[in-house]
Amino acid sequence: MQISIDAARQLAETFLTTSGMSATDASVIADILLEAELRGRKTHGFIRLPGIRSRYEQGKRSKIQVDKEEGQCIRVDGGNQPGYLVAYRAMELAIERAKRTGASICGVYNTSHCGMAGYYVDMARKKDLIGILFADCLPRITPEGGTEAILGTNPIAVGIPSNKTPLLFDMSTAAITNGDLLVAMRENTSIPEGLAFNPEGEPTTDAEQALKGSARPFGGHKGFGLALITQILAGALVNAATIPSPGTNYGLLLIVLDPAVFVPLEQFKTEVDSLIDRIKANRREAGVEEILVPGQRAYRQREIYLKSGIDLDDTLVNQLK
Repeated sequence: MQISIDAARQLAETFLTTSGMSATDASVIADILLEAELRGRKTHGFIRLPGIRSRYEQGKRSKIQVDKEEGQCIRVDGGNQPGYLVAYRAMELAIERAKRTGASICGVYNTSHCGMAGYYVDMARKKDLIGILFADCLPRITPEGGTEAILGTNPIAVGIPSNKTPLLFDMSTAAITNGDLLVAMRENTSIPEGLAFNPEGEPTTDAEQALKGSARPFGGHKGFGLALITQILAGALVNAATIPSPGTNYGLLLIVLDPAVFVPLEQFKTEVDSLIDRIKANRREAGVEEILVPGQRAYRQREIYLKSGIDLDDTLVNQLK
C-alpha cells in the first residue's frame, strides 16, 4: 500500500497516543520510525509499532533524568521509558553539552530498544558535530564458535559532518537482525543459510526458529569482538545490564565531538569531502557502476520516498488502523 508521508506520520502518532502516550512523545517516535522507512530500513520502521505500544502499556515508568555527572561525562536514567525517547533526549543533551564544551560522553541505562541507531548520530551531524553511538540489547548473538545467544545485536553508528555527501555509518554486529527476521516472518520467506541457529543450536533458515534461537556475529571473530566491546561500553560501563533480559535495562553510550575544537570546522568538512571524492573516483571492479559511501544509498532512497510516499504492507496498515 502506497501511503503519503503525512498520512504515515499521522497513522503512527495516532496508534501510539491511543496507548496513553503524550502527543509530543508519539511525534518523536513516529519521526524515528518514519525516517527508517524513508531510508529503506523497513526492519526498523513501522513494523516495530505494535511492539512499542505493547511494551508502553506494560510496566512502570519514571522521568528521564541525569542522575550522575562528572566533568564532561553524564549518566542518564531512562526511567524505563521507550528507548526511542530516551536515546533522542540523551542525544539532545549530549549535543548541547558538546556545543558548549567541545565534547560530551553520555551513558544511558534503564531503557529499551532504540530502533535505528543512525537517526541519533545524524542529529549530531546536522549540528556540524560528530556523533558516535554504541547500544546493547537482549541476547541474540552467539560468540564465534558457539550456538547460544549471549550478546545483543549491539549496533554501532557514527555520523560525520561534511559539505556534500552526508556520511552516516550504521551497522549491527549481528549477521542478521531481529528486524530482518520480523520482515521475513511477515513476508513468509526463508533467511539465507549460515546466519542463525534454532533454539536447539542447529543451523536454520526459518526466521521464526531463528528469532527463538540465535544469530551469528557478522564477519566471524571480528564481528564477535565488536559485539563484545559494545556490550561492555553500553552495558557494564553505563550501569545497564551486562546481559539484559528482554526489554529491560538496555544501555547506550553516546559520544559527541565538536570538530572545531581540533581544527577549523570548514577545514575539517573540506577534508572529509576530499576523502569521499577520492574514494568515489577509485578504480572500480568490473560491473561496478559507482562506489558508495556509508549512508549514501539510504539518503538517495529518502529523496525518492519523500516525493512518492512510502510503501507499507497492507496487513500491517490494517493492524495499525
